[in-house]
Amino acid sequence: MGRYFFFIGRAERIVLIVLLLLISSGAVLLSLTSRGQSQMSALASPADTIYRPDHYVGPPAHLRNSSAPKFRQRQILDLNTVDSLTLIRVPGIGPAFSHRILALRRQLGGYYTVLQLQEVYGMDEDKFLSLKGWFRIGRSPRTYRLDSLISGDIPRHPYLSYTQVKSLNRLISRHGRIMRWSTLMRDPAFSRDDSIRLSPYFIEAPKSLQ
Repeated sequence: MGRYFFFIGRAERIVLIVLLLLISSGAVLLSLTSRGQSQMSALASPADTIYRPDHYVGPPAHLRNSSAPKFRQRQILDLNTVDSLTLIRVPGIGPAFSHRILALRRQLGGYYTVLQLQEVYGMDEDKFLSLKGWFRIGRSPRTYRLDSLISGDIPRHPYLSYTQVKSLNRLISRHGRIMRWSTLMRDPAFSRDDSIRLSPYFIEAPKSLQ
């Protein structure tokens, strides 16, 4: 009778194989689930507990918390000298807006009034009203004297249209030098609004030379 004690029939073998397969599959799934939860937990953790496998150790310490803290109290900043790191500390200004403010400043050669912030792409009235009190104009923008302009070599400026550049070239060729905005205002290419917009950048000759 002992020779049959460990005998397993075909049906029993099939059941055992199925059970072994189920146990193995469960162990694999449990391992994968635990690993995934560990990775997700590390990704959701602060920078000081960043997930670090053997081939990745995270960013340098000075870059882990690179976002600058916002000013708690209002500061009055020179719009023509402020840098990007200071701009993003102003409530309501992030990296994108900081970049746009500085890009327009470069194109213009500097701001002549804080009101020009309204020309920054994406700036709406509410945002402008919340930001304007943070800035002033300290350093003056880059300027060009009208009497120093040379026909065919007019400085590029976003406020100058192609038609206005052509008119400037023609007027300089005709008059030799332009001393005053009143001369430009007689040309149909320049309106009163143009003179207000452009005169902080293209300035009249000193009265002693006029």
